[in-house]
Amino acid sequence: MSAAWYAVIDCAQDPRLVDLVRSCRGHVCLFKGRDLDAQLVAASPWLVKIDSGEQLLGVWQQHGHGASWGLMLLTDMPIDRLQRHLRRFLQAKLPDGMIVLFRFYDPRVFNTYIRAATPEERAPWFEGVQQFSVESAGGTAMHHYRLTEGGLFDGANRIG
Repeated sequence: MSAAWYAVIDCAQDPRLVDLVRSCRGHVCLFKGRDLDAQLVAASPWLVKIDSGEQLLGVWQQHGHGASWGLMLLTDMPIDRLQRHLRRFLQAKLPDGMIVLFRFYDPRVFNTYIRAATPEERAPWFEGVQQFSVESAGGTAMHHYRLTEGGLFDGANRIG
């Protein structure tokens, strides 16, 4: 399979998003379970394969800048395998041992985490993922993260 772009969309950020996500040809919820509450599903993070003709892409480009709707990534994994990969990161353990939801799909969270993470913490994120593209705070710029030879790069700049 050749590399394709996917987005992780945080449907909790805008009530329009869940219907746009469901209209896409390739989409799966990152939360799993048969008995998920409909309100939870509507506010869940969804993984979407990005095709140029999808309505979601146009709405995101027009209305989503600075709204923390999600992040994009480039991979050659099929959507089901990518879903399993990303689900590994949905929980975090706090210093007191409490397990919490890790909202990595929020650009503000991802940008902070990936820059502060150790090389050992970063490496699993890039297993099978060539690039994460994430808007900056306020949506004024894009960060294009790649892990190359153990170093984290944002575009051509090594940052970690």
